[in-house]
Amino acid sequence: MKAAEKFFSILDKIAYWLAAVCVAGMLTCVTIQVIARHTTLSVNWTTELSQYFFLWSTTFASYIAARRGKLIGVELIQKNMPLNVRRVMKFISWAAAAFFYGLVIYYCFGQIPTLMVQLTPMLKWSMGMIYIIMMVGLGMLTLYCAFLAVKGLIEDDTKKEAVVKTAEQIAEELE
Repeated sequence: MKAAEKFFSILDKIAYWLAAVCVAGMLTCVTIQVIARHTTLSVNWTTELSQYFFLWSTTFASYIAARRGKLIGVELIQKNMPLNVRRVMKFISWAAAAFFYGLVIYYCFGQIPTLMVQLTPMLKWSMGMIYIIMMVGLGMLTLYCAFLAVKGLIEDDTKKEAVVKTAEQIAEELE
């Protein structure tokens, strides 16, 4: 498990930087477009490129959100179940997510030969490259969900129950 956690911490840094670069690129493109609207410049490619940056940043940020536990999840029923049932429920839910993301990658991969010959309207990039970058982010998410599925089966999470703290306790810790 330690090796897997180290691997995912490295993947975290990569995803974080890729998402940051994509957001910065998107903001740069939008800024250029706003400036161009108030001048006589014509910069048509910025709209298309900002859309691709948005798509890619969302893909990489979804992996980051999963790693930080910020994806939407309902644990009320799961937490009230016995340990063995909870483990199976975690496995099923994370395995289903990994299967779904893997299925998306599979179908995207099947479309790559067709998409490689299609070009984007303004930039004349291969549409396949747009999808390949998206598949990288989904691949990261698939790996992590599969890891959580296995971890859910073998790890005892009763020791990790979160202790609910009051606002005063949190403020005292920060002081």
